[in-house]
Amino acid sequence: MEVIKHSAVDYFFERLATPREEIYKKFIPIARAARSCYVDVSAFAGITDDEFFSMMFVDAIFLVQFIGSLGSDHRLDSMVSPYLVGITRDMMLLENQIPWLVVQFFMALSPSPLSLEQIVQQLILWTGLITKEPLVVDLGESFKPSHLLCLLRSYRAGRSGRRRVDPRRFSAGKVTTSAGELTKMGIELRAGKTTANFSGMDLVKGPLFAHLSLVPLYLESVTACWLVNMAALETYTESATMGDDCSINSYLAFVSSLMNREQDVRELRARGIVDGFSDQHTLDFFEGLSQYLTPGHVYLRTMLDIQEYKKGRWLWIAVYRFLHSNWKTIATVLPVVSVLVGILKTLLSLKQHTS
Repeated sequence: MEVIKHSAVDYFFERLATPREEIYKKFIPIARAARSCYVDVSAFAGITDDEFFSMMFVDAIFLVQFIGSLGSDHRLDSMVSPYLVGITRDMMLLENQIPWLVVQFFMALSPSPLSLEQIVQQLILWTGLITKEPLVVDLGESFKPSHLLCLLRSYRAGRSGRRRVDPRRFSAGKVTTSAGELTKMGIELRAGKTTANFSGMDLVKGPLFAHLSLVPLYLESVTACWLVNMAALETYTESATMGDDCSINSYLAFVSSLMNREQDVRELRARGIVDGFSDQHTLDFFEGLSQYLTPGHVYLRTMLDIQEYKKGRWLWIAVYRFLHSNWKTIATVLPVVSVLVGILKTLLSLKQHTS
């Protein structure tokens, strides 16, 4: 990879009129500011400024080249194609993030600089996510990411725009939310129309039934890695600036609560909410992840909505649960009852005629 990265740097400067040495001199103040972004100073104890600057220089140019030129530069394509999955995984590891001021410096030098929206579109395209609606990225004019993972997380998290809840109102032990249990309560799980807004978990109540929309999730090695690292970013680094919504954590925690067994996974798959991994692999992924998640207000609000739905419609839920659990018996008995009623009516009619 070091050979490939240095080749990417060479390709980058082939299209620039400014000499590499002059760009590097302008880059030094940016790199010095980037070094101050790292909290753990001891991690760089054995790395000199020159070594750090050189590392940032090469890695950031490679990242800009990879995002902006992949698919349009056959030389870069031929080099990175055998390592494409590994690169797309590693570029979103929390510990691999390059401060955005460094990335932004080289993006501005590129002959065809990409906007934040175009970068997000390219990232989403790599995950193979397909949505019925056009991919619209609206991050706001004032938005400034800390790094690439922060950019992706901000897009996928979305904005809930709904009330925050008091965690004390939520009684975790009183709510069971497996996919099968929600079905028996008359709550239909639906796949949302968009693949982006993880904060958009809304329980919509009808006269008799309710439905809960969730972002559809396609799990494979890259998307699973990205999800884990976006959740880690929320939990460990930027929860103070992002607020307490923790949309990625909330979504993953809630989907995890829907799965107690493979049958639950199959139910979610049938409704278009999860796909990709096998049933057992999906179950293992969420079971292993759930203990490390930090659910925020999106999760608490959704669970509280279910808790209040269950409390307010307890009688209807009891009736529906009985009908749902015994529908085969009822379907068998009803025709017999109809026949018996018909016979009874006939006998009563005959009795009236004879009398």
